[in-house]
Amino acid sequence: MKTFGQLLRRDIHPFIALMVSSVLLVGMLGLMIVGRAAILRDGVEVIVRTAPVDPRDLMRGDYVQLRYEDISSVDGSLFAGKMPAQEGLVALWLTLVAGDDGVSTVKAISFEKPDTGEPGEVYLKSKPFRWTKSEMDGIANRRLSLQFGIERYYVPEGEGLAIEDARNQRRTTVALRISADGEAQIVRLMIDGKPLYEEPLY
Repeated sequence: MKTFGQLLRRDIHPFIALMVSSVLLVGMLGLMIVGRAAILRDGVEVIVRTAPVDPRDLMRGDYVQLRYEDISSVDGSLFAGKMPAQEGLVALWLTLVAGDDGVSTVKAISFEKPDTGEPGEVYLKSKPFRWTKSEMDGIANRRLSLQFGIERYYVPEGEGLAIEDARNQRRTTVALRISADGEAQIVRLMIDGKPLYEEPLY
């Protein structure tokens, strides 16, 4: 007796299967684009300073590798709240506050999104990373390396090296838009405070 899957593969015309796959793929891509545009349009804007990158980490293609002075590596002594119940993949929430110069720094970190906060605080969520019990025990004495999905910035061909030079001289800042779910998108790249590139919604 043939299984349902075998019958399904036999009964569906290859052209129809291709069309259904294409529609699903386009739909998923559309959702990603709409989601990104929603963050750029409605997210809370913060400004963060970039940090130098190892000179051996050369630009690949037409994008600049970005590392952030205050959020790519955070001080574990800023941790507050409960530890994860078990080892595995976890994400950190960073509480950001803007300084007098408009650049945001990290006020606190936690494994749960803060329920309440003071005016002006913005919450940024890291990408998941693997966490072990030995690391949990010594978090206050460690620096935690984090990623947020905003570590690449695509630029016109041939313009990356000048941006990398400015980045390594700590002259580059980036404006981010952060959603209520803690997801960040780059909205603007600046050198010496002047916008160099601004991202369109679509």
